[in-house]
Amino acid sequence: MKVIEPKDFEAFSSLYKGERGHRLAEYVMRLLAFDRINQVYDNSGAYNGAEFTSRLLDDVGVNYVVGNAERLKLLPEGPFITVSNHPYGGLDGIMSIDLISRIRPDYRFMVNKMISRVKTLQDNIISVIPAGNKKTGIRSANIKGIRETLAHLHNGHPMGFFPSGAVSDFRLRDFRIRDRKWQSSILHLIYSVKVPVLPIRFFDKNSAFFYFLGIIHWWVRSLRLPYEVFNKRGQELRIGIGNIISVEEREQFADPEALGAFLRECVYKMPMPTSFMPRKMFKLEGEN
Repeated sequence: MKVIEPKDFEAFSSLYKGERGHRLAEYVMRLLAFDRINQVYDNSGAYNGAEFTSRLLDDVGVNYVVGNAERLKLLPEGPFITVSNHPYGGLDGIMSIDLISRIRPDYRFMVNKMISRVKTLQDNIISVIPAGNKKTGIRSANIKGIRETLAHLHNGHPMGFFPSGAVSDFRLRDFRIRDRKWQSSILHLIYSVKVPVLPIRFFDKNSAFFYFLGIIHWWVRSLRLPYEVFNKRGQELRIGIGNIISVEEREQFADPEALGAFLRECVYKMPMPTSFMPRKMFKLEGEN
């Protein structure tokens, strides 16, 4: 099982067509660590949901710890939404699914088309086309994904979002790493569905080299993302759980922008927890 194959490169350039082109694609895949992504995917491809994400994280050698984990016990039985920052560019989505779907196996996350190639996560994702480097909302081609998201929530299930729609980058203007402006289309979607919202914050970052590449061009930086999975081997990435925001609390905000500003503050100004619970403390169904 593979996330990406040499033939998939044909869509990028005619250089990758034919036998010689496929050999070039194989070289590029090794250079960019796509072959390593394929390997860890193949190792866990027989599993689904949190069982798949758990095995994948173990295979990659990445662990995470959860601060204020007791707040997860307060999650409602019906629909709710999670919103979080987007520092890693893929691994944070895997970690979100791994954590929340241990509690709610019906949890789904809105992801970009690349992550949607991970077939074993089809029950836990809804794919859209990212806005790329443009600070615009989700394009009209994603109406199907938005409808699927609304149906999932209306049917009583939880849903997760990266409202920025793109991985964090380095801003020379204010000389710091930050997410982009949250997409208005996502904020309108969240505002339209009257369900509780859980803020989640990832406290760690990608490598300095990743952000340097972003100064050159966002597309060059994106080629580095597979390496940003493997360079975290042996680390314990920190996740913070915020206070769940009730429907009643949400109703004090007059429009999607006001609600979005509040939610963004809940995520980005979340203090560092004083203690953390290891990932292995969250048992999968059927585990001893």
